[in-house]
Amino acid sequence: MSATKTPQSLRSINGRLYLPDGEIFRLRALLWLAMMVLLLIPMATLLDVSVARWFDGDPISRDLRGGLDLMRVFSDGSGVVLILFAIFLMAPQCRWHLPRLAVMALGAGALATLAKMFALRPRPSGINLDVASMDAAWIWKFDYSLSQIAAFDASTRSFPSGNVATATAIAVGLWFIFPRGRILFAMITCGTALQRMASGAHFPSDVLGGCVAGLLWGYVCLSDRMLGNLFDKMSPSEAHHMPLTVRDWQVESSVAMAGQTPTAETDPGETQTPNHRAA
Repeated sequence: MSATKTPQSLRSINGRLYLPDGEIFRLRALLWLAMMVLLLIPMATLLDVSVARWFDGDPISRDLRGGLDLMRVFSDGSGVVLILFAIFLMAPQCRWHLPRLAVMALGAGALATLAKMFALRPRPSGINLDVASMDAAWIWKFDYSLSQIAAFDASTRSFPSGNVATATAIAVGLWFIFPRGRILFAMITCGTALQRMASGAHFPSDVLGGCVAGLLWGYVCLSDRMLGNLFDKMSPSEAHHMPLTVRDWQVESSVAMAGQTPTAETDPGETQTPNHRAA
């Protein structure tokens, strides 16, 4: 008889994420990382035209380009469905993570699309890179009143990258659920960003903007102060598989300061030992 695998727990308590292997991660680090990437966007804009012109010369071999195209599965809608289906079949103990992963992937893409409604920035493929100067990348027109919403077409807007936002968000979720694959998830996300630039769809600053959107939405879906609390309620109700919570730590600390040893509470229905009966 095959043993049933224990559901892997992933809980957020007071800004700390408790991973299945007992590791504790401060979710605020995602916000700091998003802030650092956000500060890189103005500097990356200085290189946007040069990098786009270099990729326009088709410097990548056909085999490498084919490999990069395969990495788009990490950010494409059908690819995300395949990833979730693979987890459903191959990792039954992680099935309760699927709603969180689905919302992380879809929400990050929706957040990037919402930002594109306000940022009127053309894609590299829509600019004549042969005669474009560095100033061509500084086309930052914003439609704060959404007066051009009727003519909105996400395929013509460049900032931020929706594919990179989706890839970053789902990579953040998989990073915590499957710690052994962290390097692979990071490599695929970087490959997705490289593919978007190589195809002439985005500037480097667009890729960084998508990364910021993915990190921020990942924080929203993991933090117990936001959507993370909703997903935590879907977790398996097996307390003995959970790591040490903040409340447990406070109780044990107070007991240790008093010089006492923690005593287990006796269940009213539990059979007492002979020593208890003798007392």
